[in-house]
Amino acid sequence: MKNINHLIRIMAGALAISSFAMCTKSNIEKPVNLTANTESVSAQTQAVSTFTYTVKPSEWMVDGTNIPAGATIFIPAGTRSSLLFKNLKGTIAAPITITNQGGKAIISASVTASYAFKTQNCSYFKVIGKGTASVKNGLVVNGGNIGMTMDDLSSDFEIAGVEVCNSGFAGIMAKTDPSCDAATWRGHFTMKNVLVHNNYVHKTGGEGLYIGNSFYADGVSLSCGTVLPHDVVNAKIYANFVDSTGSEGIQVGSAVSGCEIYNNMVINSGMSPFSAYQDNGIQIGEGTGGRCYNNLISNAPGNGIIVLGLGNNQVFNNYILNSKGYGIFADSRYTPGPYFRFINNAIIASKLGGIKLNSETIPMNTVINNVIVQSGAESLAIIRKSSSVKLTALNNYITNNVDNVKYVNYYGGDFHLSSSSPLIKAGQNTTAYGVSFDYFSTPRPLIGAFDIGAAKY
Repeated sequence: MKNINHLIRIMAGALAISSFAMCTKSNIEKPVNLTANTESVSAQTQAVSTFTYTVKPSEWMVDGTNIPAGATIFIPAGTRSSLLFKNLKGTIAAPITITNQGGKAIISASVTASYAFKTQNCSYFKVIGKGTASVKNGLVVNGGNIGMTMDDLSSDFEIAGVEVCNSGFAGIMAKTDPSCDAATWRGHFTMKNVLVHNNYVHKTGGEGLYIGNSFYADGVSLSCGTVLPHDVVNAKIYANFVDSTGSEGIQVGSAVSGCEIYNNMVINSGMSPFSAYQDNGIQIGEGTGGRCYNNLISNAPGNGIIVLGLGNNQVFNNYILNSKGYGIFADSRYTPGPYFRFINNAIIASKLGGIKLNSETIPMNTVINNVIVQSGAESLAIIRKSSSVKLTALNNYITNNVDNVKYVNYYGGDFHLSSSSPLIKAGQNTTAYGVSFDYFSTPRPLIGAFDIGAAKY
């Protein structure tokens, strides 16, 4: 067994971020060995065009109408005010890249400003914080009511290696809210290929990451009637470190297909929610399907993970620690799909219970191979709202003491199993559900018994 002495292992560039005057790191528990990866991220950005554009200190807006696909836009090192990018049109083979040049570039705005960084009508572009050995995030967005917003029909973009902090509301937002302009409606516009990864988002007034609209089923009422928000297709939200947010750390809505939320670390979310029940770690919102896996969520005042998705949702290999609500809360609102699946998670010390299933209209809730450490006894481990909740529960390990699990060093942050753990080979083989690896990306056996919980022995 590998001896990796940390809580999480592949959120590259997330924690080891150099501090600076405006975005000071908070003191947190140490999930160490999160080395910077912005160099390799930027190395993958190979511009096809040799055209470059350098943003002037006096410019607040860059109109990309005459900037060719494959171009690179440089933001010089130093501190500057808000930036708006319009009409950037790359291609799938030649995206336009926005990056820092000559060192750390800091975009700073008052929290009363509507944004610090914004895109309008842009597609096939990348925003890459290019770091060095001493500067882990070369691009910093400080302040604004919304720190970064990909808005106004923007699509097909990547945000990576950026530090975002001190926003009045969301840290990184990606959606075009429906208006009376039909171009914003579902069926007229789809936001596609959204990659948000290896970012450090902290000290936000609202959500850390806010991807897609929250009102998929009923839409919003406007003067022109009720209109439905656009779909989000192929959203990959991964390897982000999100700390100290006012509301949810990560919230994804309207992501109807191809959605994956994985390898993120979310701590201290929901510190000052703007309304009740907006204090969870990760929210899989209305209209969102897909997979949520290999995340670590710690100290959520609400639920660790709340699932309101389409009903083709699979949540597995997550560590959910010390939630004040439930470890996982599932509710069927607009759920035309066939299942909620909760497999091989480790849920430890959630105050109200381990897994709460209010999902009465789901054809089947599958709860397999989870370890649930719940001081309130077995009755609080898996809770059904009523007998109408259809449930298959197999090989879950329930205990009232984390020491019984026999992690190598739980209190020291090593979540590997010791050789005497009762979780070893005590689970169902869930390869049929696509669970073929564990939290540490170690392959699970193709045949034979699985280990229970997020990490295999």
